[in-house]
Amino acid sequence: MDQKESVPTVPRRRAQGLGRERILEACLNLATGTTPDALSFRKIGKELGADPTALYRHFADKDELLLALADKVISMGMIGYVPAPDWEESLRDLMLRIRSSFLQYPQVATLAALRVTGQGGELQFVEAMLSALALAGFSRHEAALVFRACGDFMLAWTGFSAGLLLLGQKSEQDDAAWVSSYDQVAEHDFPLAVTSVREMAAVQDEENYQFALELLLGGIAARLQH
Repeated sequence: MDQKESVPTVPRRRAQGLGRERILEACLNLATGTTPDALSFRKIGKELGADPTALYRHFADKDELLLALADKVISMGMIGYVPAPDWEESLRDLMLRIRSSFLQYPQVATLAALRVTGQGGELQFVEAMLSALALAGFSRHEAALVFRACGDFMLAWTGFSAGLLLLGQKSEQDDAAWVSSYDQVAEHDFPLAVTSVREMAAVQDEENYQFALELLLGGIAARLQH
């Protein structure tokens, strides 16, 4: 996203004390909702009471702003983190707390959760994950593989979950449509699918994530025994 977002020419207004942190806080206020394109420069400018073009004095483009936002959300998720004596407990904590932080701001999660920020919050998270894996006894190479698997698992699922939050009621309607469509299928042709669909559709996203996380952690622990 190299091109600056197009904004209309309007009389400039001077916002007092406008800076990166104030802009990021305004973005987080907007990102808690489900309004489409909530993080457009026009809407951010309105939230700040400033000309949207003023944002370019602090961020080169929208991409830079999104990366800064993503890193701030990660930093917020790391607040209060203390490594546990058990590596598995530390991994679980890290992968739940960063997910939880992103899901408070679904607009940020869908736009930037899968990006590399290269900034302080991300570096703190990466260091904590690798420290837990070193404690477990993984070699540097194995730790890198496990880290990628865990990080990609958490971020990809979180982006998906944020998308569900933004869909809102439409997501529930999709689950209902799943059940009703299988009701039209002959049970003798697909007996397991037809008889299990209601139980599958009833599984909530967070329950699903935590179950899958335990499967992942169990696989990592089993790998240590080889």
